[in-house]
Amino acid sequence: MNRKATFAKRQRESDLKDHARQKQERKAARQNATTTGEKGPQIAWDEAVDTTAASANTEAMANAPSLVPTDDTP
Repeated sequence: MNRKATFAKRQRESDLKDHARQKQERKAARQNATTTGEKGPQIAWDEAVDTTAASANTEAMANAPSLVPTDDTP
């Protein structure tokens, strides 16, 4: 019996199992990351929104002259 071939076969099978186990662990980690919401930055739902800057900008835009020409003469 060829011991070298038998050992090589066992080594290949062991490597394949290890590779499959690592792949499964990576897949499980990805699934856990997406279900826990680690995809992007967290939204701070409890922080107050400052609307004073937004309303000042809206008022300035309303008082500014229009950039759209109103002359419809041919």
